[in-house]
Amino acid sequence: MRIVSGFFFLFLLTCFNQRAFAQVDSMMNVYHENFPQEKIQVHFDKNYYNPGETIWFKGYILSGISLSGISKNFYAELINEKGSVIQRVVSPVVGSSAAGSFTIPANFSNQFLHFRAFTTWMLNFDTSFLFEKNIRVITAATTTAAPANNVTSLQFFPEGGDMISDLETVLAFKANDNFGLPVKVKGYVKDAAGKKVIDFTTRHDGLGSLVFTPAKGETYSAVWKDSTNKEITTRLPAAKPTGMVMTAKTSTGAVTFIVKRSDGDDALKQVYLIAHMDQQLVYKARINLSQNFLSSGRIPVDQLPSGVLQLTLFNSKWQPLAERVVFVNNNDYMFDAYVRTLDKKLTRRGKNVIELEIPDTSLSNFSLSITDANINSTRETDENIYSRILLTGDLRGYVHNPGYYFASFADSVAQQLDLVMLTHGWRRFNWDDIAQGKSPAIKWAPDNYLALKGTVVGTGNSKLTNASQLNLILQFKDSSTQFVAVPIAAGGKFAAEPMVFYDTAKVFYQLNKDKVQPDRIILTVDNGLWKGYNTVQLAANVNEGESPVENTLLLNNRKVFEATVRMESDKTKKARMLQEVVVRAKIKSATSKMEDTYTSGLFKGGDGYNFDLTSDPLANASMSIFNYLQGKVPGLQISNAMSATPGLSWRGGTPDLFLNEMRTDASAISSISMADIAYIKVFRPPFMGSIGGGSGGAIAIYTKKGGVSTNNDFVGLNKVSVNGYTPIREFYSPNYAQTNALDDLDDLRTTLLWEPFIFLDKDKRKVTLSFYNNDISKKLRVVVEGVNDNGKLTHVESMIE
Repeated sequence: MRIVSGFFFLFLLTCFNQRAFAQVDSMMNVYHENFPQEKIQVHFDKNYYNPGETIWFKGYILSGISLSGISKNFYAELINEKGSVIQRVVSPVVGSSAAGSFTIPANFSNQFLHFRAFTTWMLNFDTSFLFEKNIRVITAATTTAAPANNVTSLQFFPEGGDMISDLETVLAFKANDNFGLPVKVKGYVKDAAGKKVIDFTTRHDGLGSLVFTPAKGETYSAVWKDSTNKEITTRLPAAKPTGMVMTAKTSTGAVTFIVKRSDGDDALKQVYLIAHMDQQLVYKARINLSQNFLSSGRIPVDQLPSGVLQLTLFNSKWQPLAERVVFVNNNDYMFDAYVRTLDKKLTRRGKNVIELEIPDTSLSNFSLSITDANINSTRETDENIYSRILLTGDLRGYVHNPGYYFASFADSVAQQLDLVMLTHGWRRFNWDDIAQGKSPAIKWAPDNYLALKGTVVGTGNSKLTNASQLNLILQFKDSSTQFVAVPIAAGGKFAAEPMVFYDTAKVFYQLNKDKVQPDRIILTVDNGLWKGYNTVQLAANVNEGESPVENTLLLNNRKVFEATVRMESDKTKKARMLQEVVVRAKIKSATSKMEDTYTSGLFKGGDGYNFDLTSDPLANASMSIFNYLQGKVPGLQISNAMSATPGLSWRGGTPDLFLNEMRTDASAISSISMADIAYIKVFRPPFMGSIGGGSGGAIAIYTKKGGVSTNNDFVGLNKVSVNGYTPIREFYSPNYAQTNALDDLDDLRTTLLWEPFIFLDKDKRKVTLSFYNNDISKKLRVVVEGVNDNGKLTHVESMIE
């Protein structure tokens, strides 16, 4: 992506209006190309939690209808009711996704925690579009019903933005209680003299609309009643004496619009209409109203992707007059995924086996959760990846039950969705800036992974000039090390290639041409991540939009929580008793030993192929590493294997190459003697350890070691510490096929399986997953969400019962 700070103006057209039209067109293209908007959907393992439990989550990042390649770092925060950030997770973005977890404090006593997720690129724009969600925590304070002192409010929204005197107007309305939940109301509109003009009533989830023509100089009020039968009067928006009214309606393959003007304003006799989606202009028209006060048109949308389309009407001076958002649904946003139960045992600690399969050949990225259905209640109306990416990610404000609008293709649902569009705004653009050719001010450039940049201080510039580079030795938490050599720029500045590591690392340093004493050199190092704020501004009502908890669900969660507290106490006692017990572990396999000896971080484990050359008597017969690998990895194409620069291809991409976990090239690999190679790992795409997500996979080569060093320090070298990404917590799934000393304790897990990264493609279209039931569950809920490399989405729910 190319970031620009200005705009190249077009002066080719002499007509002012034509020039303005061209400028808006061109600036829209600048915004689309250089300032794309990211949207985030977060899949949680379940909807409700108890104190002390872990919140597991997976974030998907898209830009428009495509996977986002903008941001490399994903930020998630857990915020209390006072706006204090109590936990923050920073994760690398791989395949336009990231995963993490939070642990709710065991003494947490409130009903909600606020979760928000974002990238630093998103902070450059309207923060209303960050992902935010209230996490319901079942505590002693949680009730089964909304508080009794609810207050209902009624808001009115003229279609297009304003009511205009003597022009027929569509007036949408929304009725909510003070928790943001919809309520039913009915009433009528009256004029200043008290004369009834028109009746109205809500049609769906507190939403409705009415049509009437406001008279010039007249004021109107709505008189209405909610379920308490209390009569309330609300003033309607005042009608402007002159202006434009725009109405829009979606139909098969098109959006039809009607524009009407009032008399008395010459600037309204020629107007301009544009329609755009994902900041890309898809329609523009000049409308001549000099002879008529009304005009209509048809915008073809059958070739557009599904999503929010915004229409904006301008006067002859290119000042915005009216805006309207509509939803285009061409049913093109889904891809198929199937979940099958292969073996079901809902008995105590019974083993279950499921299969996830795709019929398509595209690379697909999934997350999967399996929970106790009696503890974790979900509905098809809940927010999901469809509703978030296509709808709520482009609208301000709370939308009740957004999943409902994607659960049915009925015309009635489409009409109800249009009420949502009438009562919510989009408006990402400042049209004055667009007209003047101004681009957004960018504070946060697109980021990369951990930067590891800083300054060498404590010696003069002449000394640094003599030192060609800085040698860095990174020692990670597992005692593995990585050597990095970086050039030193003016002022002692340095920056290493972006990297990925977790927790903290010790950085030992030394000048390559050491002209000064090591203890006179000081290194300042920064990881390049956004440091964030300790407090954030929450909405006035942090609990807005949260439905009361069902009584059965509440009771089931409380029972499990109370039993878990007792079990944890028993586990502590049991653990003390087991201190004298001798535990005999399985003998590690040869591959496991090689993994422990040679690999670290993201190179440990993984999805791919492992080759232990120390146990392969035929390895030395190969002329090169690439010659050795030919034909051993399905899908990996190697041409000219004997050349210094062989051709490598895997699933349309080129595998990244690593020597002892440092990035290298094919020529360096080709020159290594086969007798010096101990271990080779070939990672299936995508590989998380590669910069950019490793869409072509990776090949990691390890040279033989004389022995494993036990020295955890590098004598004579100074060191600093640098933070990496938030450490990954591994989801615990017990294996009851093996005896464990703690098996006699109750198993009360409410999330039975959480798999944040499942990758399928044409070479691997299905995966089999097994897990054991707990002691109490009789019905399980499986939820799968995912994206593929074409930007298509999937959401699948099934039951095991």
